[in-house]
Amino acid sequence: MKILVIDDDLDFLESLHLMLIMKGHTVNPVTDGREAVTTYEEFEPDIVLLDINMPGMDGYEVFNRLKQRYADAKIYFMSGYSLDNEKYKAAKSQSLAGLLIKPIGLSDLDKILI
Repeated sequence: MKILVIDDDLDFLESLHLMLIMKGHTVNPVTDGREAVTTYEEFEPDIVLLDINMPGMDGYEVFNRLKQRYADAKIYFMSGYSLDNEKYKAAKSQSLAGLLIKPIGLSDLDKILI
C-alpha cells in the first residue's frame, strides 16, 4: 500500500515511517502542508496520514485542498488531542476516513491498513 505521511515532528515522522516500512508499505514522508498537496498528486497514495497541528498550512487546510481536488482521497487525521470542534466536524462530514490518536502504535495501524 502507498501511504503519504504528513507531520512536522521529525522524530514522530521517522518513527511512523519505519513502522510502516516494516509492515511492507511504500511510504512518502512529508513535513509540511504545501509539500503534501504537491506530493499527493505525484505519489498517488492509497492512504494519507495527516497531522492536524502544523505551522503554516495546518491539517484542516491540507484536508480541504485534497478533498476539493481528489474527492476519493482516504485521509486519516493524526492528533495528540481530543477533537470536538467545528473544523473537525466539517472534515467528518466530508468523508474523513478516521482519526488516529498519538502516540500511534502498530495495532492502531493494523486497524486501518487492511
